[in-house]
Amino acid sequence: MVIEQRGTPEPAPSATRTPARQGMRPLLPTRWRWRLLLAAAVTAYYLLWALTAFDKVNPTDLDIFFLPAARIALAGRPLDVYTLRVGLIYPNANGPLSLAPLTLAAWLAQARGWLGDPMLRRMLVFVVCAPFPLLVGWEASRAVDRFGPPLQGVTRGLLYLPILLSPLLWLDALYYGHIEQSIVVWLALAATRLLADARFLRGGALLGLALLTRSDASLIVLALALTLLVWRRWRGALLTLLAAGATLLLGLAPFLLADRRDVIFSLVTFRAALPVGGGDLWGVSGAPEFHAIAQRFDALFTLLIAALIVLVAHVVRSDLDLDIPDTYGLLALASFCFALLIKTLWPYYFLESALFATVWALASMPRQRDDRPEIGRGVWAAWAALWLAPLAITACAIVAEYGLESNSYDGWVAPWIQINIACELLTLALGLTALLGGRWARRTLARRSPEAYEGILTESASGAAIEG
Repeated sequence: MVIEQRGTPEPAPSATRTPARQGMRPLLPTRWRWRLLLAAAVTAYYLLWALTAFDKVNPTDLDIFFLPAARIALAGRPLDVYTLRVGLIYPNANGPLSLAPLTLAAWLAQARGWLGDPMLRRMLVFVVCAPFPLLVGWEASRAVDRFGPPLQGVTRGLLYLPILLSPLLWLDALYYGHIEQSIVVWLALAATRLLADARFLRGGALLGLALLTRSDASLIVLALALTLLVWRRWRGALLTLLAAGATLLLGLAPFLLADRRDVIFSLVTFRAALPVGGGDLWGVSGAPEFHAIAQRFDALFTLLIAALIVLVAHVVRSDLDLDIPDTYGLLALASFCFALLIKTLWPYYFLESALFATVWALASMPRQRDDRPEIGRGVWAAWAALWLAPLAITACAIVAEYGLESNSYDGWVAPWIQINIACELLTLALGLTALLGGRWARRTLARRSPEAYEGILTESASGAAIEG
């Protein structure tokens, strides 16, 4: 019997193998398709800011303080911007760097004849200042890359969404007229990255620029400087503080030489004359003696409590250094002290803390590696729980907005005083638990899922001091 040998049957012809399809090429290369998609997304983002400006709102700090100061600069007197007074004592209390983009927007509005139209000039301000949240998102993506395998494509683009779509950005810009806070956060994130790489002079210079933008950046400088000192990086701490101080002094020097009295009053001493408005921990008691302390020493208490939180965090967390994601949690808690203890609370005070907490959650993202086992459910659950921190801070701002709106923004009344204080204390406790329990959570998850991912489970290798 002859067995007929059969060869391997040839596969059926595929449409992808036809010469006609082999010669076809996409209309645009992949990199150009990504670039067009990115350009469309950025255009939509700018358009969203521009359209938002046409919402009808009451005059904000942008109309009352910042644009009038920009008008003084446009009139040829840029060093006199701190002569501005609203009422008897209210000055322009932001640093000169915050006025730079506003003056540019006012100049463009003046050139177009829009300076007298509140909506059109606001649109120009929003468009000119829209890049700063994008820069915060860019630094957040760099932070994510530092603590795990880099993300690519659409996944990397999604990192920007929690920053750019934060409701506090729109609340602050549209309803309170503050655009400088995202500048502070961007500068602080860049400074933190540089300090972690032992580039102390550059990092300190960026912190000085943050101080020139907004005075509450002093809490960020405090947290970073104390971290360097705890790790005994004496030289690094000294260089950082010297660079920050020199940048601050150089930025203020022209204004001090031209009008020292008004500059010091606007940026430092006027706060002592303000009454206690409530909305934070100073509202727990109505005793006149208690309010007298708050009226004079609220800024000092804010710095002291922030320093105490930072030091306690370092005592509990011996691994807490600038090269782990929890650094951003430390900055979030330090910034939160401003809203917690400054004598008059406004909802926009929560923005810096919320953005830092968002970067904290993003940088702690678990990511799969080829040489690691699959990430377990417990790891994802722990990461999801970390998002409670930025959500709780955002909730504090929304509750504060409702509390002020209930009294037509004339001050804090019961029961919103008590509700707001309870929300702030709960958020502080939540943030401290997430920060102080981070190492314990890593060890627990490591026992259940050893070597699951880089970042949260990996103990910091920062025990050795980094000297620059």
